[in-house]
Amino acid sequence: MIIGWLLAPGVLFAQNLGGQWEGHLSQGGKTDTFVYRVQLQQSGTSLNGEAYSATADGQHTARFLLTGFWDGQKLILQEVEQIEPASPQWCIKYATLRAGEQDGIPTLSGPWRADGCTPGQLFLQRPVKTIQDTVVQEIKPTVAGKWTGTLSQSDRDYGFYFEVDLGPRGLGGSYIVSEGNGGSAHMDLEYTYNANSNELHFQEGSVIKKEDPAWPWCIKSGDLAYRREGSRLVLEGTWKGYIEGYDMESGPCASGALYLEKPILTREIVQTRQAIAEPYQLENQRQIKVQRVLEVSSPNIRIKIWDNGTVDGDVATLFLNGERILNQHRVSKRRIGIPVTLSQTDNFLVLHADDLGDIRPNTVAVSVDDGEREQVIIVSSNLEESGAVMIKQFRVD
Repeated sequence: MIIGWLLAPGVLFAQNLGGQWEGHLSQGGKTDTFVYRVQLQQSGTSLNGEAYSATADGQHTARFLLTGFWDGQKLILQEVEQIEPASPQWCIKYATLRAGEQDGIPTLSGPWRADGCTPGQLFLQRPVKTIQDTVVQEIKPTVAGKWTGTLSQSDRDYGFYFEVDLGPRGLGGSYIVSEGNGGSAHMDLEYTYNANSNELHFQEGSVIKKEDPAWPWCIKSGDLAYRREGSRLVLEGTWKGYIEGYDMESGPCASGALYLEKPILTREIVQTRQAIAEPYQLENQRQIKVQRVLEVSSPNIRIKIWDNGTVDGDVATLFLNGERILNQHRVSKRRIGIPVTLSQTDNFLVLHADDLGDIRPNTVAVSVDDGEREQVIIVSSNLEESGAVMIKQFRVD
């Protein structure tokens, strides 16, 4: 026999059980499970709402009206009517659920039964969404790597572009570009670093490649102080040297100053966490402000939206009971009509601002027509707060 389900939407375990819940329903001795979701509204200890159930493959679905009672410790839910399909009939279930927690997520679980059906277990939890936070992490700085900067010489009125690439085991290379004669050249070098004094000593060995074969370059050595400045590392100090082919005694160069720097590298780490997902508010990170309550005499209504004043490029999305009924619509003077059928007593129409246009906040005219009268209101929304209208069905008991 096909099973109908109980769905209890979100519950807050203090006193408020209203909202959405989702989970699964099983029958004793059977391997099949059913998807089960509930949307509840609460007034004191009484609850009412709607449940949705489906087979695991989604081929068969059903919706139910339900009522419930919360005594502070357990939740009793009773499906009272199968809304759809007209046939076949699913089990009309009665469940007794206890509040709990699983991996930090509120849960409701317990047995269910129904006339003519094999009883089983029902498990529900608050809907959760996965949130990814990007954390920027600094990579531990080292002296190794490429450093770039400038080199000056006491007998020159121009400077040099200078870079060093410090590799492993104290070996590396340098590259120099003259702003005057000589062009550029590459040298090999050796270096040592003293972590206690934060000093680096380097010594070039020989010229391995140069742009002007006839130009003699200085073979340099120096002691550089290592420090951190904000988001960069700095090596700075003086150098001395001798002309290639000579030594310090037979062919010294005019000495000078050297400044090098390199950025402190970072990496982005994505951290994943789960949060309870309220149908609209958490998804869009906005508060909802109910601006008016409208009462309608029929569940079959038409919602219209248009710009109430100067057309300034407002772009809006409309949600009705968490369902997007109008997506990123650029509002104009032309009225857009959306026929809807209200499936519950209290219905929330939410205006979500996608673009505020030239005049803030995003304001539009919304009308609700139930066939007997059309009620018009002005709804406003901005990027922090969404405007909402509660549409209540008038019922005579």
